[in-house]
Amino acid sequence: MERHFKKIFVVTVVIKLMLAYFFPITSDEAYFLTWGKNLDINYYDHPPMTGWIVYLFSFLGNHIFFHRLFPIICGIIVAIVMYLIARDIFKDEAKARLIAMAFLVAPLNILFVLISTDTPLFLFVFLAGVSFYYAVNLRRGYLFLVAGILLGLAVLSKYFAGLLLIAFAGCLIIRWNRDTIRNGLILLLGAAPFVLLNLYWNYNNCWTNVMFNIFIRNENVSLELGHFLYFIVFQLYLATPWLIYYLAKNMGTVKAGIKRDNNLFFHMYIIPISITGLVAFHSTGLHWVLSFYPFLFFLLIYLNKEQILRIVKYSAIFSLIHIVTITAILSLPIETFKKHGKYSYIVMGFYGDEIYNNLKKYRDRYAFGTTNYATAAMMAYHSGESFFVFGRGSKHGRHNDKVMDFRELDGRNILILKNKKLKVRDYRDYFKRIRVETIKVRQASFDIALGEGFNYHKYRELILPRILQKYYNIPKFLPVGSCFFYSKYFPNRE
Repeated sequence: MERHFKKIFVVTVVIKLMLAYFFPITSDEAYFLTWGKNLDINYYDHPPMTGWIVYLFSFLGNHIFFHRLFPIICGIIVAIVMYLIARDIFKDEAKARLIAMAFLVAPLNILFVLISTDTPLFLFVFLAGVSFYYAVNLRRGYLFLVAGILLGLAVLSKYFAGLLLIAFAGCLIIRWNRDTIRNGLILLLGAAPFVLLNLYWNYNNCWTNVMFNIFIRNENVSLELGHFLYFIVFQLYLATPWLIYYLAKNMGTVKAGIKRDNNLFFHMYIIPISITGLVAFHSTGLHWVLSFYPFLFFLLIYLNKEQILRIVKYSAIFSLIHIVTITAILSLPIETFKKHGKYSYIVMGFYGDEIYNNLKKYRDRYAFGTTNYATAAMMAYHSGESFFVFGRGSKHGRHNDKVMDFRELDGRNILILKNKKLKVRDYRDYFKRIRVETIKVRQASFDIALGEGFNYHKYRELILPRILQKYYNIPKFLPVGSCFFYSKYFPNRE
């Protein structure tokens, strides 16, 4: 089968292109598109790399398909580099092709078509790991610097890149010699500018990353065995059971090979997975360790060709089941899901343009808002208009706080779209007059509140202090250079 490497490569890319085109936009993807329209050094809840990439790919077109080309390109780069590295390190052309094929046909790659903060993390973590491997084994100082720079780019993608730094430290300790400290410092030197850039932005922007990732998202943390078991099952899914089975079956050979070849890719996989597993009793995100899985495929070199070939076949069948299932679901009339609790969101993902057609007549007289970031981002994508979040919103997607200034809406008319029942009493205090209408799209109901004469001062009195207390109550031990939320609404706090 290794002779069909190029054919399989092309087929997997074509499948991913089709999924990228036909799969409806998700709320998170729509939110990231708003980043690209508001370029910044950083964003409320995550580092900026995804926003930067979205901006670059927006020159190709506005359709989500063009932005999804980046994760497809990432998969291509990882597969090619994986093949080249396996061939170079282990001097076995046939096995190198089979290893790359095992990655190409795995769900880990096939389904990797959506825009997320994990997308650039996936690429930069892998390239940083490859650079670090060669830096250690070839003893080249400049490669430690390259690995550090790539690690820094990974940090600007997502903070879970810090797990890779821990893995690098573990590898350096395992291979301790007189150059270890020097190499570690060179590595940190490469990453430092990117980390400092991130800290500088946070210092001048209310420490929103720290507030969200350390304090806000970890409120009411509970430890449950179910979370840990769910984590274990998902790791088996990502790696695929047959790959784990054959590695376990050949454990002796694999362990000897790792030691003999100084296969640091094993440590780059196992250390982040183990650390995440230790905190998995808390509700960890299942995608947190996604970017470390390509390193696992480098262990397949210690299996015989027949075993790797079985892994390729089983993974291809497994991915085919996913593709058939997704295709079947996308082929169904959308009304099939009208009893689903999230039906209105499903309709918005597919037919947000039809929802917007019902709002166009208000465009010249009303500013458009919604009650949450997901609806705001989705409607912004489908309409090309700006939608802001009216009210307290949630802990997620709060970049709206920075780009929106409610002082500018004082006295204006505001349309508020909601995909659930909207109660007039919840909004009456903020307008001179208000009425609610309901629109129907594909049997989904959407309420719109039409508020005339927005009272900013009442909004400032009743809503903004709650947001301040919940999301911008910065601990006193953090020095604040500037805070956009304070500057706009609470200048006495600065």
